[in-house]
Amino acid sequence: MKYQVLMVEDDSRFCKIISGFFAKHDLEVTCADNGDKALALFDEQPFDLVLLDVGLSGALDGFYVCKMIRAQNQTVPVMFVTARGDIDDQLRGVGAPCRADDYIVKPYSEQVLLLKSITLIERAKGLLNSSRVRRSGGIEMNLDAHEVFIGGELIPLKPRQFDLLAVLLESAGRVLSRQQLLDTVWGYDFYGDDRVVDQSVKKLRDALGAEGARIQTLHRVGYKLMKP
Repeated sequence: MKYQVLMVEDDSRFCKIISGFFAKHDLEVTCADNGDKALALFDEQPFDLVLLDVGLSGALDGFYVCKMIRAQNQTVPVMFVTARGDIDDQLRGVGAPCRADDYIVKPYSEQVLLLKSITLIERAKGLLNSSRVRRSGGIEMNLDAHEVFIGGELIPLKPRQFDLLAVLLESAGRVLSRQQLLDTVWGYDFYGDDRVVDQSVKKLRDALGAEGARIQTLHRVGYKLMKP
């Protein structure tokens, strides 16, 4: 099933790049280069997600567009994707009346944008477990207590290993590239070799025992946690 994404961005080259990248992951992007076009498109068809820049050509800025979308639809996920990183702008974006679900400051990784987009869509559709406990096979993870159990036994994990397992659990059955894992777990501003991912995955496998074998390596692609 393809999800429909409305991207409000006046840089056509940037929008084309994101459209091509998202299309590989079953997200179909419709681009609007100003606020008037964005609101007209939003009236014409349903969207599963809105990606919204703050600075737009024309009279309407992203904050106004978001406010109008929220007045019409309270549930569609909205994420600001913008170079405007001032804390006042961020607070304005996630506060009333905009109430955006997320706010990403450029530059950022395409992979991070993709993962955040999928998460927002799936959460809005009720496809994610809303509790803070994640279970997969013999693995049970309590995000609040920061604990992992295998068959009821507490497994000590270092913070990075815990975060890595959390990402793999959330994306169970889906391949994540080394760069995606670097951006999500280590942060997009991490400066280092992606071999750190291989080393961390190896240590995580060892810590998980038999369950660790479910973390599959796809040569030259990345890793995925096999569903039980």
